[in-house]
Amino acid sequence: MITSDRMGAAALVFLMVAAPMTALADFPLDECPLGDENWVFCTAFEDGDFSVWDDYDGNPAPDNVLLEDPGPWNVAGNHVARLRVPAGRGGVDLIKVMPSTYDIMYARWYVQWEPGYDFSVLSHGGGIWAGDRNMLSRSGYRPDGTDRFGAGLEPYASNGRLNTYGYYRGMYQDCVDPEGLCWGDRFPCMLDEGQGYCTEPQHRDDATPPPVLESGRWYCIEMMFDAGTPSPDGSTADGVLNFWIDGVEQGPWDDLWLRTSADLKLSVLWLQLFHHDVHPVAGILLDNVVVSTAPIGCRADEVPADSQTWSGVKADYR
Repeated sequence: MITSDRMGAAALVFLMVAAPMTALADFPLDECPLGDENWVFCTAFEDGDFSVWDDYDGNPAPDNVLLEDPGPWNVAGNHVARLRVPAGRGGVDLIKVMPSTYDIMYARWYVQWEPGYDFSVLSHGGGIWAGDRNMLSRSGYRPDGTDRFGAGLEPYASNGRLNTYGYYRGMYQDCVDPEGLCWGDRFPCMLDEGQGYCTEPQHRDDATPPPVLESGRWYCIEMMFDAGTPSPDGSTADGVLNFWIDGVEQGPWDDLWLRTSADLKLSVLWLQLFHHDVHPVAGILLDNVVVSTAPIGCRADEVPADSQTWSGVKADYR
C-alpha cells in the first residue's frame, strides 16, 4: 500500500511530452541497457520482430508492423511499432506477461496517434492489469475481487481528453443492475457532474481536465497501480490509480476497492487499440516501453524546450 506522503512519487503516472523534438546528443536508440534492478520488462522495438511479446497470434502484419521512424526524440534509425485496426469493429494489441506478480506496478510507453486519427470515434487503449491474461478482453461485468482488475488509457470520444477506463471490484459508474452488470469506470470521471455516473465527487476532474489530444504528436505515458489492502467488503478500500501529464498529477484516486484476495496481483501489460465501429485507417505508433516496480519517468530530466508548458496547457483548456 502507498501512504499519502509517498503519493507524489508513486502513482499511476501519465507523462505527456510534445513532439517532434530536436535529437539529443548521443541519445541511444535502445534505453533498455540503461535500466535498473526495478525494471521487469523493456523494449525499444529495436529487436527486428515482436518475439519479446506473448500474444497468441504472434502479432502478424499488416495490423502489427515495425517501422523505421525518428520516434519521440527525432533520432535517425529509430524503430517503432504501429498498430492499425482493420475496417469495422475490432482490435490490435501487444501483450506482455510479467515474469512475476506485483502489488505495485508502473508502466511507461510513448504513443503517437497517427495523423488523421479521429478522437471522436469510440476506442479503448492500453494499460496494466492484474489476473490471468485470458481475461483481458472480458467486459460488461463487475470483477469479484479474485479474478482481475486493471485499466487502460484512452481519449474520451466526446472531448478527446485522456482518461483511464477500467474494471475492478468496487466499480460503480456504469452498473445497471445489482447482479454486477457493469461497464468500465473512468478516471477522471467527465461523463457528468454527479447526476448519474460521476456520483463520487473525488473521482471527477475538479475543473482541471487533461488537455485535448493532438494527432501526429508523441506523448510519454507512465502508469501505476497500487493494489491496496485486500478487503471482503470494501471497508478498507485503499487501492491507488493515478496519472501525470507533463509531470503534473491528475489524481490520485486512492480510495479504490480493487481486490478481495492478496493472491490477485498485477502481472500483465496490455497495449492495444480497439474500435467499436467505423474508424479511419490511422492507428497508433508505440516506442520505448518499460514496466517497473518503481517510478520510471520519461527519457529526459526536463520537458524539451519546444514543448508546451503545463501552465500553458491549463490556460488553454480551463
